[in-house]
Amino acid sequence: MKKEGESLLEVAIFGAIIIMLLGVLISYGLRYNYQQKMMQQAFRKSLTHAVNQPGTSISNIVISDKHIPNPSDTFGVGSVTPMTGSAGGIARDYRLGETADTESELPRVTVNINGKEFTYTTAGFRDETNVPEGSLGRYQVIYGGGNVWNTGDGECLGEENTSINPNTGEPEDTICSQPSKNIRIIDSCAGEIVDYGSAVKQCRMIVDSDACVKECSRDPSASCSACAQPMNIPWYCANYQETDSVNHTYNFPALEQLFSFGGLKAMGLQQDYEQKTLTDNTLRKTEDASGITTTDNIDWKTQTKRKIITKPYGSTSAATNTEEVVSEVSQEKVDSRNSGW
Repeated sequence: MKKEGESLLEVAIFGAIIIMLLGVLISYGLRYNYQQKMMQQAFRKSLTHAVNQPGTSISNIVISDKHIPNPSDTFGVGSVTPMTGSAGGIARDYRLGETADTESELPRVTVNINGKEFTYTTAGFRDETNVPEGSLGRYQVIYGGGNVWNTGDGECLGEENTSINPNTGEPEDTICSQPSKNIRIIDSCAGEIVDYGSAVKQCRMIVDSDACVKECSRDPSASCSACAQPMNIPWYCANYQETDSVNHTYNFPALEQLFSFGGLKAMGLQQDYEQKTLTDNTLRKTEDASGITTTDNIDWKTQTKRKIITKPYGSTSAATNTEEVVSEVSQEKVDSRNSGW
């Protein structure tokens, strides 16, 4: 009897260990399979956009809440885990050199959460008027040569001299000593989703000529002399304060206010989310001539609440929009057994 008892104890201990290892393997396998599926879905979406919208760069994020069962649970109830896949924008080779001319061609990011799709721009158009011709080069250094172009002549910023035709005595040509241009810029801070790090870097180059030269010199082929030219300061760089002149460090109050919604200064889909699980378990027992019948019913659901934070397109204020996305995973299980006596 003693040996039989020891054997039963060993079976119980090792059986529990085997079940635990089985659960780990199943969990790992499911997670790997789901994760790979999300990555493939995101890549296929980027390929589809490259075919249907070849002139637009659209990045894709795909999220799906998956139930990972627990083998040690009678009903296999485990946890609901978000699986995420992402893919950058894909451009056709013959469109690589093109820049957006209309709002529909601006770069975008698409977030797909359990089948619900949300699309936001990651850049926008910004117009500047009466920009001195000498300053155009600095705009091109900061925003990229292909993202700045002339839209027409601006006002004369200097003196105007009119030549007279000696034969007729009539005014002939008017020459401006300091002409200007009206320009349009594709600005990464004018879209619905703004990257904090890129915005700070951009502002430093705008308000500090030395910082502009330092960043510009990273490209050996770039002409950095344009960094000495004056330029307009956009709203998101306004009222700046220098905190370290040696390292060209600044504080930009407008950006700090724009990203004051949380600890992580990142727009778009927020990393933190709220998850709530509700479980309803009912056990019913009936007795009759055929024996005792037990019916175990379990009904559970997990609700996940996420936030997407964006800036209104083209807005020149620090206001943001918060959109809540609620998704739910549920399951109902019934287990009925009869003692048969």
